[in-house]
Amino acid sequence: MAVLAGCDAGPEPARPARDAAVTDSQPIDAATDAATDASAVCDPLAPAGQAGCPVGHKCTWVTLADGATPLGVLGCMPAGPVHVNGVCTSGPPGVTTGFDDCVDGAVCVAGTCADICGFGGGANDACAVGLSCVRHAGLFANGADDPLAGACQPNCDPLTQTPCGPGQGCYVVASATTTIAVCAGAGVLGHGERIVGQVFINSCLPGMQARRGSGPGELECGALCRPANVYMGMNEAHEGGIAPATCAARGAAPPDDAAAGESCRYWWAREPFVEPSPFSNTLGWCFRHTAFQYDSNGDQAVDAPFPRCVALTTGDVVPPIGDPPHNDAAYFWCVTLSALFARPVPDPTTTDPAEPRPDRLAPAPRAGR
Repeated sequence: MAVLAGCDAGPEPARPARDAAVTDSQPIDAATDAATDASAVCDPLAPAGQAGCPVGHKCTWVTLADGATPLGVLGCMPAGPVHVNGVCTSGPPGVTTGFDDCVDGAVCVAGTCADICGFGGGANDACAVGLSCVRHAGLFANGADDPLAGACQPNCDPLTQTPCGPGQGCYVVASATTTIAVCAGAGVLGHGERIVGQVFINSCLPGMQARRGSGPGELECGALCRPANVYMGMNEAHEGGIAPATCAARGAAPPDDAAAGESCRYWWAREPFVEPSPFSNTLGWCFRHTAFQYDSNGDQAVDAPFPRCVALTTGDVVPPIGDPPHNDAAYFWCVTLSALFARPVPDPTTTDPAEPRPDRLAPAPRAGR
């Protein structure tokens, strides 16, 4: 297995048992005039009216403190009148005020009510067709805790950015089982700009995603691109992607730049699962091949410059030589993933903990009332 220099994003955290969500609900219920049972179990993923809250109430996330270190708890609060996709507002942080005016089963995200969803595969976890469940920082979790629930976001095309609206971007999320793309509030960092602090799914400008920087532990924004099967004598002009979604068009150096060249490599290389996703063979990311080395002899230490796609063939010529022989163009992520070489070495689960896989969206500004 090849090893690349870079940082380790670590495994995706396990989702805690749903019962853990209710441990902080007692002070919220006790502070609510209409609450009838301060010890009631509260489940935000239950159908409307079945969450364990008093009649007319909903199980929701209550923000106790905002700012650099947000703090919240799960609890029963009065259900609001605003339905999914409606414009919503939230009260100021506090035990009796820090909740939104969405209906039961919905939560306010960036000023719009969205369906609450889960990640356990249960009957109440799924989003409607055309939507995907996403973790949001500061929602249904504190700090680095794994969120007890998420919010449904519209699916989209990360290369065309449709159908995301003004102030939004289409961002890619590679989970432990698949890759999705959702509309979310747009980040502000451009291609090659370093990400300082916590990295989020939407830390970067639309059309870009977090990637490894050239320094140890550094992360930066890098453009997405439309890939083509490229190797010696095949589509060499498309090594940097297919126009208009090329790396150079989004601020990268051309592939033949000896100091900073970037090439469009297939997204499947960043996916930690076996079965191809809808994006495995249709999406690429701009990879600065001049900045990295790889393990050429299997000793788990990087020792050779990462090759360009146009220098490779479909044979097994570039070390390490496989037994049985492998496809060099596939080995270095330059061609589509197919049944002929499903998940070829280097296995993405060993090479690409180095590429970051942020699992939640940046906290959106609260739409106050």
